[in-house]
Amino acid sequence: MDPMVWPSETNSFRRFTPESLAAIEERIAKKKKEQAKDNQENKDQGAEDKLTPQLDLKTYKKLPSLYGDLPVELIGEPLEDFDPYYSDHKTFMVINKRRTIFRFTATPALCIVGPFNPLRKAAIKIMTHSYPFA
Repeated sequence: MDPMVWPSETNSFRRFTPESLAAIEERIAKKKKEQAKDNQENKDQGAEDKLTPQLDLKTYKKLPSLYGDLPVELIGEPLEDFDPYYSDHKTFMVINKRRTIFRFTATPALCIVGPFNPLRKAAIKIMTHSYPFA
């Protein structure tokens, strides 16, 4: 099989870090600037290609084996979303032992608990834990 077609494990799974969040915010700002520029230049043209979420990476579905094995240390940990649709959304994904995909927003919960807060990390681990439903 061609390695260019299949994503490698090292490229697929990256931890969600403050640097990841900053990169997402930069992409959002860049996209807003481009949209404002395009709106001023091309008010008549309206047909634009919009991304849609990948069907195999929907929330609460199992991660396809195409993406390889999830390293043990990343189970239940916040990961950067590798669906191109979410590249400019403030979201991250968590995958549990059963390879179920969960998505969470990276905006502060209750306006005070950020995505890197230990309390929020513990709540996410509890929510994504698969044993209560086994």
